[in-house]
Amino acid sequence: MTFDKQVEKAKQEKLKYRIIKDVVFILLGIVFLAISIFVSFKSKEDDVDKNDNKTKTAITTVEKDKN
Repeated sequence: MTFDKQVEKAKQEKLKYRIIKDVVFILLGIVFLAISIFVSFKSKEDDVDKNDNKTKTAITTVEKDKN
C-alpha cells in the first residue's frame, strides 16, 4: 500500500468517526430534549392537580343604602 493510499484511507476513517460522533451527540440531544419536555408537562399537570384541590374563598363587600 502506498503512502497516498494510506493517507486517503486515514482521511476516510477520520471522516467516518466524526460523522458517527456527530450523529450520537445529536441523538443524545434529542433524547434529553424529549425527557425535559416530558418532565415539564408532568410537572405542569401536578401543579394543576394541586391547585384544583385547594379551597377557594371569595370575599365580597356590601355597602348599605343610605336612605
